[in-house]
Parts: sequence; structure tokens; C-alpha cells
Amino acid sequence: MEVKDFFNLYWKQKHLRWFDRYYDFLKIINEDVFKKLSVSSPKKILAVGIGETRDIDYFNKLREKVITVDISFDGLKRLKRFERIQMDVNEMGFKKESFNIIFLRTVMLHLDHKKVLLEIKRVLKKNGRFFWIEPMKDNIFLWLYRYIISPGRFTRIDYLTYREVLSFRFFFKGLWHREYFFFTVLLIPLYVFLPQSRRFILMLQKLEMRIIDRYKWLRRFCWISYGCGEI
Repeated sequence: MEVKDFFNLYWKQKHLRWFDRYYDFLKIINEDVFKKLSVSSPKKILAVGIGETRDIDYFNKLREKVITVDISFDGLKRLKRFERIQMDVNEMGFKKESFNIIFLRTVMLHLDHKKVLLEIKRVLKKNGRFFWIEPMKDNIFLWLYRYIISPGRFTRIDYLTYREVLSFRFFFKGLWHREYFFFTVLLIPLYVFLPQSRRFILMLQKLEMRIIDRYKWLRRFCWISYGCGEI
């Protein structure tokens, strides 16, 4: 199935999005990214593929000009406050140096990584910043979900590797990134279906993050990479 066809179906069929309820599982990361994003200078922001996620709430608080793009028009319907454009991010139709900030979440797995990084670099202004929150390839605990359960398993998917994240330094200066959630990904179903467990899971996440920060070789096996780079 083509990516565009999948997302046309994905945004129309709510039952395909049940796993999206894990959004707050990434609360620590979400808050860190948007804190860094919000302290940047006055800006024009490009938000890619945010759809009907809670990212909408964060961008509403920023009171900046936000343009949202998605390959599926159905993914743009709720974003009425923002300027909406249906577009393939591999080939953005924006002029050079159009944006101060570009934000991607769970998008690069559907794109040509090198091609989209070059496009991001092209349309960012001088001193512009690129923020990402993206799943990575080598977390063994997610294989069952990704290749047997996930509604996106029939589309072309190319997850980031840790080596690719490190290669971002060839595209952006001042690269900053972190990778988290190794064994705690096993707790996602519990987090989603048993809300009273969330405080305990948050404690485990913080403990695991300290372990990963200490033993950096674990980063390549984590679920999520997030960070930012500058032009």
C-alpha cells in the first residue's frame, strides 16, 4: 500500500489509531522538545505530519505562524487554526530559507531520509532549527508490534538507525539528541489501558533514562530518538 493511501485510510478510520493513545507515554520527551522549541527567537514554523495528535495543543500555545503539511488531506482537517498544505515532504514546494523552525514527529520512517534532510536544510533560514521525535529501528521489544500488529505494516517503512542519527551532524551544526525507552516500551499497553499505573511507569522511565545516559551504548537499542540541529 502506498503511504498516501495508508494515511487517507488511517485518518478516516479511528480504530486504526488506538495505539496513538501512547502519546503521553512520551510526556518527558514532549515537554523537553517543546520547551526548547518555545524559547527560540520569533519564528515561522513548519510542522510536518502532526495530524490529530496532541502536538496541536503545544503549537496553539506558541502563538506563532504555523504551517502544517501532510501527505493526506484527511490528516489536515482538524488543523483549522494553521495554514494547511497537502504535500509530499520529500519534495517540498517551498522557497529556499522559508522557515525558522521545522518539526517532525514519526514521519521519517515513511520518507527517504537523506532526501528529506536535504529538503529541510534547503528551506530552513540561517540559524534555523530542525526538531524531531522519531522511532528507531533496533528495539527488539517492538518487532512483534511493528511487523505483526501495526496497521502500517503493509506500507514501506524505513526506521532511523542510531548511526543515521549520528550522521545528522553532516547536515546540521550544534546537533543535540537523546535516545530513550528500551525495556519500558513493554509497559506501553499497561500505560494505555490502566491509567492508574502511569505514575509508577513514569518513575521507571526516569530510572531507565538515567541508566541509558550512563551506558550510552544502549542508545542504539532505544525506541525514540529526539533532538534538534541548526543551520
